[in-house]
Amino acid sequence: MTSNRAILRSGMSLDDEFNKCQEIEFTHAQFLFRSYLFPFVYLFGIISNSINICVFSQKSMRNHTVNWFFLALSFSDLLTLVASIFVFSVPVYAENSHNPEYIDLSVQLIVWFYPLAQIGLTMSVYVTILVSVHRYLGVCHPFLIRRISNSNAVKAVIVAAIVFAFVFNASRWFELHAQPCSFGTEGQTNSSVVYPTSLMMNRMYTLIFRNAAYTIVMFFLPFAILTYVNLRIIATLKQSYKMRKAMTTSRSKRSDSTVPTDTIVTKIDGYSAVVPVENGEKGNGILMGGANNGSVKNDKKENGVTVMLVAITTEFLLFNLIAFATNIIELSSIRFFADLETLLVELSTFLVNVNGASTIIIYLIFGSKYRNVFIRLFRKNLGHNFCGKSPKRPIGYSQAHFETTQLLDNSRFDLNRSKQASVIRKSDLSPSTRSSSSRRPTNS
Repeated sequence: MTSNRAILRSGMSLDDEFNKCQEIEFTHAQFLFRSYLFPFVYLFGIISNSINICVFSQKSMRNHTVNWFFLALSFSDLLTLVASIFVFSVPVYAENSHNPEYIDLSVQLIVWFYPLAQIGLTMSVYVTILVSVHRYLGVCHPFLIRRISNSNAVKAVIVAAIVFAFVFNASRWFELHAQPCSFGTEGQTNSSVVYPTSLMMNRMYTLIFRNAAYTIVMFFLPFAILTYVNLRIIATLKQSYKMRKAMTTSRSKRSDSTVPTDTIVTKIDGYSAVVPVENGEKGNGILMGGANNGSVKNDKKENGVTVMLVAITTEFLLFNLIAFATNIIELSSIRFFADLETLLVELSTFLVNVNGASTIIIYLIFGSKYRNVFIRLFRKNLGHNFCGKSPKRPIGYSQAHFETTQLLDNSRFDLNRSKQASVIRKSDLSPSTRSSSSRRPTNS
């Protein structure tokens, strides 16, 4: 959420009385941030969000509805970072070159990319809100989310967020324009300068849209929703963790006096799988399915996604906090040291850009499925067709996210099954079998 003042200081001249091209003087803080720090963040963010788009566009990732939000968030962050290059960094390089052609080009780029940067920023904010609300419903109201959530519904709300971003920022296209200016005494018009339009300078427009509406839509509303949703999700996760811990303790206390459990380790087509085998009190048939273990693994997967989202929204709130403060200062009549105010504006813009560029780090740390797909793409497709289709899994392949557990009957488990090798604990063998296997052959 970039402050409006950060955009206004990107090479714009607000003085309508002069038609001559004026050399823009950037402060030391602006030069430092926009020449050195911003480009590094832009480069890293463009690469990382391109990787995010490749990973989340894989079929195995698109099967999970929440990943559609992350895919849209990667697109919006990429748009914001690309547009911000031409709004913040390019004007500094153009002014330092003292070349009228480069200055003219940078002015034209500011006029076109300034609205795109605002549109991408709005998209990022509201996609983050949507994915947070979606996860909140999944954690706190699971039965409701199952009725209303599907891939079509998720795509519809994402499209709605995109349309809202364009509509809300439609007037941005009419805020700036390039004004021709002359160099020297001969009056050649071989360059231009960015000027605010009459719409941008209109007092009512500034008060209603740029101040009130922008502050509510881009600051107060997102901060309120994300803070509430995050707190509710964290409280629910804590409660779930305590309940799971209590259930685990209860099971461990009863394990010695109830159903004994053994383990069979099998290999199917070269891939190992651990299959628990439970023997009933009478040693006969066992219930098929393993729903309990499967539900535990599914809960772990869902909790992993939730923790990842909490980390993303927490980073969003922290990195946009200074931008929120500078916007409030801009709305108020409070004014203090100009250099310090400029430093805060540049720092807030830098942190907003870092927030959009660093999501890949959170995905890699907290998203095990993202990490698996990323590593597979890196190994298989680096250097050619990096965004190609992910390789198919071999038959029998099992991962933590897709494992299902089956409870098998010992009497029906075929140890001589084709393409299957079994390792059975000695404790599972009957006494007669152990005694007969331990005898040595005798000569007749």
